[in-house]
Amino acid sequence: MKKFINKSTPISIILNLILIINCIIVLYPVLFTISSSFSVSSSLAASSVIPFTSQKDVYVEYPCETCNATGIIQRNKKIEVREGDVVTTTEGIVDDPCEACNGTGKIGKLRSSFSFKKPSLYQYRRLLTDSDKYVRLNPAEKASNVKPMLGTNYKHWYLNTLKIACLNTFITVIICTLAGYIFSRFSFTGRKQIMASMIVLQMFPSFIGMVATYVILWKFNALNTLWGLVLVYSAGSIPFNSQLMKGYFDTMPKDIAEAAYIDGCSPLQAFIKVILPAAKPQLVFLTLTSFTGPWMDYIFPRMVLRSDDKKTLAVGLYEMISGRSNDNFTMFAAGAILVAVPFAILFMAGQKTLLLSLAGTSGKE
Repeated sequence: MKKFINKSTPISIILNLILIINCIIVLYPVLFTISSSFSVSSSLAASSVIPFTSQKDVYVEYPCETCNATGIIQRNKKIEVREGDVVTTTEGIVDDPCEACNGTGKIGKLRSSFSFKKPSLYQYRRLLTDSDKYVRLNPAEKASNVKPMLGTNYKHWYLNTLKIACLNTFITVIICTLAGYIFSRFSFTGRKQIMASMIVLQMFPSFIGMVATYVILWKFNALNTLWGLVLVYSAGSIPFNSQLMKGYFDTMPKDIAEAAYIDGCSPLQAFIKVILPAAKPQLVFLTLTSFTGPWMDYIFPRMVLRSDDKKTLAVGLYEMISGRSNDNFTMFAAGAILVAVPFAILFMAGQKTLLLSLAGTSGKE
């Protein structure tokens, strides 16, 4: 295959172009968001199309090319000359004001100028300040028409989302791992029916049962509570993730557990001491997907949560830019950057194990 793909073949050129386009599509929004988060102004119009620069529209005057900067255009016109009652018409050259520059000899045009801007942590300070306190600019931060602004409940939103994600991960990993192992290694009455029902449940989108879920939470007094969201997220992820873990356990040889039984381990001890360490790549993958799932979900938390201190990040951040009077786009960008911090930490910590899970090489003979 290498002899067909080298630096000079059309295939390599196409692949390199695809890679470059993909990098531009992925990197530019990230750089633009980071650049906007360090801006003092909250308006989106203050953001430059070139990241980490300030953009200004400057009015520049250029010499008029139509009249050669004279402001006058000479034209041949018919001139009427009156001598008494006699009117004679002749042709002559007449100086008229230039229509392009209105006789000024100059044409003004708007030109965009770019300059590197000094980064400011003003938007981050607004996010991390309580909603009943004002945030003022530092003396080094110069901006016109920027008044002291109130903070936000971003810390509460972040903590709420972190609680939901951690609890959902804990419940999902335990239940789905046990269910997947039981379906993979044990035979019992109703096994096929339960597995078939799980597959059927995955055919329907979550929007179908949203109203019914709302009514159930209302009956259990779980509206505007975090544990209600955890219950819905963890229960909704059981069918798919159980099937996922079952498929992974099916690929693992049964000799591993049987050897543990011979050494005197019970089924539970063999599962904890032997099976789980061998299934570490898939467990890491399940942990990452379960943790990242609730972070940017908007529709269901928007329907269930009411008070501002119970909102999640997705609901709180969207309300910063929704509506006519909300134009905190740069603060929204700063909040989006902070949202990406736990994702980056988790993926960097479990990168090696995650690659093993995606490659499907662990636990096989």
